[in-house]
Amino acid sequence: MWVARDGSDLGVMAEFVPPFIIDLYTEGSPTAELHEALDVAPEDLIVDKIRYGAFHGTDLARQLRERGIETVIISGIATNICCETTAREASQHDFRVVFLSDGTATREMNGVSAQELQRATLASLSMVFTQLATVKEVTGQIQASALAEVAGDR
Repeated sequence: MWVARDGSDLGVMAEFVPPFIIDLYTEGSPTAELHEALDVAPEDLIVDKIRYGAFHGTDLARQLRERGIETVIISGIATNICCETTAREASQHDFRVVFLSDGTATREMNGVSAQELQRATLASLSMVFTQLATVKEVTGQIQASALAEVAGDR
C-alpha cells in the first residue's frame, strides 16, 4: 500500500488509520518499496495500491484478465486486513482465490491474539470466498503443472 507524502489519497481513512501505518507506507519510504532481494522481471505486474485491498482504485482486475489469469493466490501481511480485503475483492471480481493459510501473518490487535485473528479470518474466507491451501501445496501444484506443460511440449 502506498500513501502519498501529503496524505491526499487517504480519504476518510485519514480519520482512523494509525500514524505508524502511514509512516510504513508513505511513498518513497524504504518500507513502502519492494525489497532489493526480490527478483522482479520486466513482465511482472506491480500494482501500487492505495487501500488495503489490491483491487480498489487500481486496474488490477483488467490487467489480470488481459493476461488470461483466472486464479489469484493471496499471501502477505496482515492476514485479517490487507490479505483478507484483497481476497474478498478478488472473489467479488469473479477470480478464483487461493488463500495461503501459512503464507499470511498478522499480529495481536486490540487484545485479540494473532492466532485468534488468523483462525477467524481463515474460517470466514474459506466459508464463501476462497480455497485454503498451504505454501507447500500450492508450490507443488505449480511445479506439477510446469512439468506437465514441459512434457506436453515434447
